[in-house]
Amino acid sequence: MEHVKSVISSLVKNGMFGKFDFVDVQPDETVIGAQFGSSLVFVTLTLTGPEAMSKLPLLIKLPFTDEIEREARNGNAMFYNEVTMYKEILPDLGVGNDFYPQVFNGLATCGAKPDNDLLVLENLKYKNYKLSKTKVFLDFEHISVAIKKIAQFHSFSFIYKHKNMKRFQDIAKKLIEVKLPPASENEFRAFDAAAFERGIRPLIKKNISTNLLETCLSLLKYPSIIQKLSMPEEPFAVICHGDFCNNNVLYKFGENDKPEDCIFLDFQLSQYGSPAMDLFFFLYMHTTSELREKYWDEFLKLYWYNLREYVPNNINIPSFEEFLKHFHKRAIYGYTICALFLPAMITDKPATFEDITTLSLEEKVSCFVSQGGEEGERLISEIVLHLLNRGYIKSFIEFCKENNIES
Repeated sequence: MEHVKSVISSLVKNGMFGKFDFVDVQPDETVIGAQFGSSLVFVTLTLTGPEAMSKLPLLIKLPFTDEIEREARNGNAMFYNEVTMYKEILPDLGVGNDFYPQVFNGLATCGAKPDNDLLVLENLKYKNYKLSKTKVFLDFEHISVAIKKIAQFHSFSFIYKHKNMKRFQDIAKKLIEVKLPPASENEFRAFDAAAFERGIRPLIKKNISTNLLETCLSLLKYPSIIQKLSMPEEPFAVICHGDFCNNNVLYKFGENDKPEDCIFLDFQLSQYGSPAMDLFFFLYMHTTSELREKYWDEFLKLYWYNLREYVPNNINIPSFEEFLKHFHKRAIYGYTICALFLPAMITDKPATFEDITTLSLEEKVSCFVSQGGEEGERLISEIVLHLLNRGYIKSFIEFCKENNIES
């Protein structure tokens, strides 16, 4: 806290907050979604000026304070990407502050001096942005607001690509790869393999499309399959949020407590890639099987029509049918993330890094794939069944053949 106070005091002295003098910084209690890549500190900054006192609510983000955890997850690279998104990429793309919090300061040394790394943002709670009441499964209104907003967010990439593709690619290169150390890479590969099995194997046991699902399961265990699914393919590719889920979305509500707008947080996993990353992670993580059955096509149309609305008519974008074809082969990306994290999200106390750090790999895998119990397994199996019924699994297998990915 003393480091935070010292940094903020210097920012005040340098005029970052206007013609004010520093008085104090005190902790503030704000509820926010789970953050897997950083530590959060909420404070209220008290200032004094020529006429009166002023209080400013702030959100301070720090990299993982635990050095072992920071290295295991490559937290230095994630924090660097987030600061780069806030300070450089979002402003360069023309993304306004109706998409993300105001940034007062950001420093990321990419591991050189991690104790100095810090991001100072406005606390949007005081602009009446807040989390949804439900953590995981959302209603039609929340989903619609979020899909409209992510389509508008992606529109900035299409506009900039049209204006200057070379410059856009240079902007995208500012994001560095979040590459895990070998030991962590091997662990996550084991977690993923077990999670993929968990959702698919129950359907195979029921003799549902056995050959197709066995092939799918084998291909999902290809070492870099998640990266292959998310890789940029023009003319579809955009700067993606990269971790587009309800934890990282704050909503503004109108009459009858209906969501009217939303704003995004946490750009640590942002990358240049397929918009399917953002769209299908959010949809599979936050829709029930009933909502998918009723509104799936409407959600996909909502994305494209809003993208088309925000990209000027003189700029060509792929047609709705072309987007559907692109999405068809990559929709399974949503499952590759949800298989591990959805069961954890419905658990009251999901396993933490501290909980598993002393366990063997076999024990860690067992811990992760038992989260959520039977309900967790049922939920991810329902995603697989939806992928199967929509023809997405067949398309994924075709995608693998086209990219020489073998089971």
